[in-house]
Amino acid sequence: MIGRFIARNYTTSIFQESKRIVESTTLSNGLKVVSLVGGYTGPAVSLGLYIKTGSRNETQETAGLNQVLKGLAFESNTNKLGIEVQRDIEVSGSTAFAQASRDNLLIALQTLPNRSLQMLNNLANITKPTLPYHEVRDVTEIIVKESEAYNHDSYSSIFESVHQTAFRGKTLGRPLVAPICNLGNITKDAVTNWVNSTYKPSNMILVGVGLSHNELIEEAEKVTFGNDESSTSISNETAQYIGGESLKYSSGNSKVVLAFEGTAQSNIKDVAAFSVLQSILGNGCPKTAPGHGRTSRLFSLTKNNSNIVNSEAFNLTYGDSGLFGVVAEVEGATVGKTVSLITSEIVAASKTAGQELERAKAVTKSSVLEQAESRTSALEFIGKQAIYTDKVLTPAEFAEEISKVTSEDIKRVAKKMTSKKPTLVVVGDVSDAPTIESVQSQLKL
Repeated sequence: MIGRFIARNYTTSIFQESKRIVESTTLSNGLKVVSLVGGYTGPAVSLGLYIKTGSRNETQETAGLNQVLKGLAFESNTNKLGIEVQRDIEVSGSTAFAQASRDNLLIALQTLPNRSLQMLNNLANITKPTLPYHEVRDVTEIIVKESEAYNHDSYSSIFESVHQTAFRGKTLGRPLVAPICNLGNITKDAVTNWVNSTYKPSNMILVGVGLSHNELIEEAEKVTFGNDESSTSISNETAQYIGGESLKYSSGNSKVVLAFEGTAQSNIKDVAAFSVLQSILGNGCPKTAPGHGRTSRLFSLTKNNSNIVNSEAFNLTYGDSGLFGVVAEVEGATVGKTVSLITSEIVAASKTAGQELERAKAVTKSSVLEQAESRTSALEFIGKQAIYTDKVLTPAEFAEEISKVTSEDIKRVAKKMTSKKPTLVVVGDVSDAPTIESVQSQLKL
């Protein structure tokens, strides 16, 4: 009896295909619909709504509004009270989350296939908030506490400084988490104006994992997303990488970040090359497990230099730019020595070929494909592409792009990124921090 019940509800939504396929369609109202089907065997569906708005679009006056939208995602709308929205999600056995980044806002749900239309309705309703005063007030108070916690996290703070320095406080350099003093000035009118400017079908991408493309389109056409009659829009200035340095004295171990301009998400060939370069450098965490980077350059660097507590390469991509670099934690007055060692590893990594390159490509592909096993991760993988480009790759197709990376590609992207002024951020003992000019002089590729 239980078997018949499951069959009756789930037969049309269980996918057992070996190959995953991405399809994309733009509806008449401007809403872009992207789906990933195939390869998943369990009865679950992930739905996500990407809105093209982030802290990069804010101004001095509107800083923090994207955080407020994130906090209001599951509150009252024109169809339901906030408590009803939250109860629907809980009763249906679904899970939901919202996250705000520098250039997009994601609201996502994971549910059972027979609840997909109901959850899609909830996603659409979220884009029509009523914004009662008490909800805006309560959410703002919560965000103030989140901001305090964020600002007290040393790694979050240093990456804020990296972005601010790299982009000189504009676009991607604007604070991801607004200053607390600004959050207290946010009004309902300001939030309403921001909603009208961002919650428009033409500014959204609906992503589904586990539903056929035709089924997703059919269901999306039954509901209304946002306000397609709004004529207001947010500013969308192109990011300009500048570089520079930021030194801040602090007690305890020093944290060092050496960063460069990376690549935009839309440049898939360079995204693949930078991903492999990141694996070549790897990380220098003492607790790294076998097979998870112990052959990387930064692991060897950390192991052989007792002053370096840990180190890790990072690769951040956005719509029109990116950041690539290394973050390290060091003991004592050894910042200058550490930066010199990092630059040497970057120069050496640019010449990677043969077995080391093949191993780094294998590590990169393994990481991409492993993440794709989670529907939510797969949703974010294809959704982030869909925001910036019309050509969306499946995880397997991106793995093929990684396989094509050559030693010349590694040398090319490394030379390109080091040709511009680097970004150096130090928090700790800054007494022997090198100048930008001395860092550049060591980056001769």
